[in-house]
Amino acid sequence: MDQQTPGSGNTPQYSQPATQPQMSPVDEGWAAGVAPVTVAPRSRRMRWTFSAVVVACVVVATAAGAFVLSGAGGSKSLTAGTAPRDSMFFMEVRTDLPGDQHAKLADFMSHFPGFKDRGQFDNALDQMLSKLTGAISPELSYSSAFKPWMEGEVSIAVTAPHATGVSSPANCAVPTAMPSIDPVAMSQMALAAVPDGIAIFALKDRAAAEAWVAGEMTRIKATTTSQTYAGFTVYTVASGYSRAAYAFTDQDLVIGTVGGVQAALDTKTQGSLADVAGYQAAMKSVAGESVARFYYDTSFYVRTYTDSLKQMSCLMTSGTKAIPTLDTRSMPAWLAGSIRAESDRMVVEMTMPNTGILQQGNHTSTLAASLPGSTVGVVEIHGIGNMVTKGLESLTSSGFMDALPGSIKSVKDALDRVGGVDWLGDGAAVLTKNGNAFGGGIVAQATDAATARTKVDLITNLVSLTSGATKATSRDETYKGVGITVISIPASAQTPLVEIAIGAKDNLIVAGYTDSFVKAVIDTTTSDSLASQSDYSNAIGASGNSNMESMYVNVPALEDLMGRTAMSANPARWTQDYKPYFDHIGGVAYSVVDGNTVTMRFVVMAR
Repeated sequence: MDQQTPGSGNTPQYSQPATQPQMSPVDEGWAAGVAPVTVAPRSRRMRWTFSAVVVACVVVATAAGAFVLSGAGGSKSLTAGTAPRDSMFFMEVRTDLPGDQHAKLADFMSHFPGFKDRGQFDNALDQMLSKLTGAISPELSYSSAFKPWMEGEVSIAVTAPHATGVSSPANCAVPTAMPSIDPVAMSQMALAAVPDGIAIFALKDRAAAEAWVAGEMTRIKATTTSQTYAGFTVYTVASGYSRAAYAFTDQDLVIGTVGGVQAALDTKTQGSLADVAGYQAAMKSVAGESVARFYYDTSFYVRTYTDSLKQMSCLMTSGTKAIPTLDTRSMPAWLAGSIRAESDRMVVEMTMPNTGILQQGNHTSTLAASLPGSTVGVVEIHGIGNMVTKGLESLTSSGFMDALPGSIKSVKDALDRVGGVDWLGDGAAVLTKNGNAFGGGIVAQATDAATARTKVDLITNLVSLTSGATKATSRDETYKGVGITVISIPASAQTPLVEIAIGAKDNLIVAGYTDSFVKAVIDTTTSDSLASQSDYSNAIGASGNSNMESMYVNVPALEDLMGRTAMSANPARWTQDYKPYFDHIGGVAYSVVDGNTVTMRFVVMAR
């Protein structure tokens, strides 16, 4: 083992440029009626250890940059073959934009300032990524520090802890006395329970990468300790709990914890994540090329939860009821996801195996045609009654009915008061905007008009029976032949006057804050409904028209409110740094699609 000062000997030195590039618009390219605004640069300096620079700066910032810019699976991973077999989380980011992603990301970004000229797309993208990395550390610029030697893929891998710190003895008798504690053994157990993490850079120029690392180590005045492991040289930086390590192979630069780097080098003889059946199935479920992909092994958490329950059982007295076991049938074996560009949108998609517990099925919205065109946000769930019934059945079969009798009984009693939930179909929570005024409410679908009216009467009767404590009063109205009950809860020292209106339109139960929302639903026709709004239909169509759950937000209608709220302390920052980009975002939608795999798709539309 020897002590080295990075950059000594024949290793070429890396020199950072004196200034880092700044992004400036190549072409204004603003939407009609939107004025160009100078995007103020952000400067922020932080001190880094070498591992923090690489992992946080490149992996997180580049992934975030790709998102903001932002069958068989896509291109084969360049780095999964170096990720340890027991990786419980793996994410790769493709700065080389494989397959159709270069053209589609260029199309998407052409909606935003600085990217309209497609001939300058690569330069503008490099400047954007350099600005992101430079905001974390001014000495780092993506285009000059990383791009020259990277193949175009960087990934992070987090391994499962080698020990959970939880024992599961066969004999669960509670000891009569506490055992003595060995501090050294306890610290070793704690360290064993901490997962290892690494960042993996695919190399196109190993010599240039080595020169860059040497330059960085010199810049931060770090000294390394080197040793041979599995035929490779591992360099260790710092000591104790803050130790980090790195190593080069002909294909990769691996940086992270010492155990993580060693595990990555072991893959050459012991196999890697790329050989794991769960990972292979997960990647096949992610269709098409992408700018980022991730894999999540849920089995580790199932094991950890089960071990924790066993340990708790061992610590319980013999007279205590047993803790319920986890029904693993409802747990998917893995989760996989991707971030990809389409010409008019960015898509974040996550898939998982269908465990068959709910099996809701898919259908297009039957409520959107009844919701007001003034709707700016909606969350819709299909088959609520069936979902609740199956959910309670799942809790019962898993043992939670015995462990939580009071809570489950309260739920069942509340449902019995309204005649169960078999009659309940789709439902939606709705936000509306008229001018500067916001409203909204809930719309639920009953089996027929008679059932809807019966349930409204039942709910209002229940409210009247319990109104004594709140001193609530009610009044009845009729609007266009539809009866509406308005329940008023008087103001107190802590709360203002609250009015909740409820009524039935055909087979729909409609409740809202004041009677304005109920009347708006009554007024709605198919020609002026939410379903007739192109922004809604485009966004939901992109996320999945036929689904079992969906969400939609009209960003243009809400962006100024969101901006003023989020940046209330610095409104100029909102105007300069964020609004120019939000002005070119349209609807945002999310859908959950049932199938052999369950797919959750989130889309951000450009305009």
